[in-house]
Amino acid sequence: FAGHRVAGVALVAVECFVAVGAVFGGVGLMADNAIGMLPEWLAGTPFTSWFWPGVFLLLVVATPMIVAAVAEITGRAWAYAASLIAGAAQIGWIVAQWLIFQRYFFLQPIMLAAGLAVLGLAWWVHRGEPIRLPGR
Repeated sequence: FAGHRVAGVALVAVECFVAVGAVFGGVGLMADNAIGMLPEWLAGTPFTSWFWPGVFLLLVVATPMIVAAVAEITGRAWAYAASLIAGAAQIGWIVAQWLIFQRYFFLQPIMLAAGLAVLGLAWWVHRGEPIRLPGR
């Protein structure tokens, strides 16, 4: 992202912010809900504990954000695709929370905005570049 340095740094910063939060949240949920999510939020969902939502948070949000940040930092040809996937996954995660849990938590709009920021910053940093997938 040499041509758009400030936007590139902002993109990686947002990806790292989301990744750290998702790792903290995912591990906290898996560790017997150490972060204190309300058990009544699980009512009406397929989950009987916070363990599996924690696993999914690590897989769906943390992993793509880490991969995207590393791809951006190391200048991989597929960094643009990785950032778009990570941003879309973050947005999808928040929408899924609203649909599955049907509850509002103060971090949801912040993390939705972070996902939108990743998409917007990725577009800004890589505008004009083709979207390449790994191995292509």
